[in-house]
Amino acid sequence: MTFLVDTPYTSCYIRNEFFYDETKGHGEYTQAYVFGFRAEPARVPMFQVMCSNGSQWARVPIHMIVSKPCETLPLNITCWWDSYSRYCTVHEFSFLRNHSVNCYGRDKITRHGNYLFTIDWATGGFSEISDQHKNHHVIVLDTGQWIAYPNNKCIWVDPSYIKQDIKFDWISPSKSYSVEI
Repeated sequence: MTFLVDTPYTSCYIRNEFFYDETKGHGEYTQAYVFGFRAEPARVPMFQVMCSNGSQWARVPIHMIVSKPCETLPLNITCWWDSYSRYCTVHEFSFLRNHSVNCYGRDKITRHGNYLFTIDWATGGFSEISDQHKNHHVIVLDTGQWIAYPNNKCIWVDPSYIKQDIKFDWISPSKSYSVEI
């Protein structure tokens, strides 16, 4: 089972309300490093962290992780989909490293950020259906909030290569390609 995997070591802050079951600590932060990812179906992406006070925490949900103090975004804005399965991989694509990206939220607001790494899924539910498979690109927004968005909600920014006159009129591929079917 690969439900617990390494991530690139990434400096961050954890919203202190996480440490108190959201009963106190609002507006306060603890410095930490993300070093792992935990995949649980029907749960948002969750991370393993080591805090500057020496405590190590598991199952920190993505909306509790920031790169700097910032306003809280609702959980359903920080992530489009729950984890698909217990089988995943985490990969930092060299081509996308630190790439700028515009992210389209369910609230129809586009937010700008930078790529950190990607979580991809296998052997579970929608992860095996061609037009439903979605990975999670983990992105830190300019505000500081971490988010996890799929390909079809991200438009990458590179003025030297990418043209920004994009029409959102594509249709997700529904075919499964194989020479043995």
